Amino acid sequence: MPDFGNPAGFDIATVLTGSGITLLLSAGIMRYGERFQYTAAELYGIGGAALIVLGVVFGLILVVAGYR
Repeated sequence: MPDFGNPAGFDIATVLTGSGITLLLSAGIMRYGERFQYTAAELYGIGGAALIVLGVVFGLILVVAGYR
């Protein structure tokens, strides 16, 4: 039986969750970005780097735990 949650080689739930987090981060930067000393572009960069680091660390934890 095929896995309906993984039809294209990636998990649809993960992609949708990641997209939602990215949209929320973008909305927060647009709404509250002027309150920080950084420009909007710098805040996007910081947010993107933080999400990449979080994803890599989580992926490594899954590999070490034997889930991937």
